[in-house]
Amino acid sequence: MPRMESVSESLDALVDAGRLTGYVCGVRQGGRTRLAAGGARSVDGPALEPDTVFPLSSNTKPVGGVLAMRLVELGVLGIDDPVATHLPELADPRVLADPGGPIDRTVPAERPITLRHLLTMTAGFGWAGEGSPLAGAMSERQVGPGPYAPPMAPDEYLRQLGVLPLADQPGHGWLYHTSSDVLGVLLARATGASVSQLVAEHLTEPLGLADCGFSADPGRMPTSYGMGPDGELRALDTRDRFDHPPRFESLACGLASTVSDYLAILDVLIDGGTVLGAEHVDTMTTDQLTPHQRAAAEGIIGPGCGYGVQVEVRPDGVVGWAGGLGTIGYVDRHTGRCAAVFTTQSYDVPGTEDALDSVWELLR
Repeated sequence: MPRMESVSESLDALVDAGRLTGYVCGVRQGGRTRLAAGGARSVDGPALEPDTVFPLSSNTKPVGGVLAMRLVELGVLGIDDPVATHLPELADPRVLADPGGPIDRTVPAERPITLRHLLTMTAGFGWAGEGSPLAGAMSERQVGPGPYAPPMAPDEYLRQLGVLPLADQPGHGWLYHTSSDVLGVLLARATGASVSQLVAEHLTEPLGLADCGFSADPGRMPTSYGMGPDGELRALDTRDRFDHPPRFESLACGLASTVSDYLAILDVLIDGGTVLGAEHVDTMTTDQLTPHQRAAAEGIIGPGCGYGVQVEVRPDGVVGWAGGLGTIGYVDRHTGRCAAVFTTQSYDVPGTEDALDSVWELLR
């Protein structure tokens, strides 16, 4: 695969220039996977290997989408079911009268929150605007969006979130992230199983995957880096977060995986394979947004793109997502080619975005 060599050489050049610490990239097509790795597990550390396990951050969301659609397919949930059946904390939501206004000025919700709203980020909660009173209240209660799982048990998370108003009416706007964490709580309550048990039963075990989960061997994880206030790289505590099962198994940002396992999950988005029926894959990979919602998502999804079930839907039929800790994975449904680039550094580090952009060359 000449493109694989070309991309690997470009990524190695970023490593040599000091703009990238380490990476694994890969492509999968027709059931065959090819990987390349470069750089180091940490600054001045040993070489990074192809089977390195990375924290996925937001790349967890497509996994949650596949899992949810599988449970819809099995009849456990209906896509337009109100979530209050299993999440009574969200039975009578209030909505901010002014999205940037005080949290005690609210109006009733015009309709119940449904599973479809969670799947498409249109439930009314999520990124509420920097500096807004609601964003401050979410942060204070530790239920605000971020790159890591909430630091509490699911029931406490829903209790804390449920006493706050929504930023927008259910089904009206588009707000990123929080719906995916609520989705995990819903799926667990609806089935009586933990999210990790559901992921294993419906995804990783049927696909024969051993390295995608909510905890990981720290010895197989790299040091992840972000930018410090002094403009220098600073090590993040990602390995510490994954060396034990979490209190909250987050479908927004809580999984870790190898590139190989993640490519196998992306492969489901082609035709479903043994995991999901083609009809439900089509639903998942079709833009679900109104023009108003698409405009609200601008800056998070790409220009001209839409959003399906926990995945960005691009005009050329390519679907997938990226994570703030420096990972990206997309699939071209027309060619059946999946591609992923995982790095050891977050988006705010110069060089990371250049590295992740190489995924598009891998898809060609």
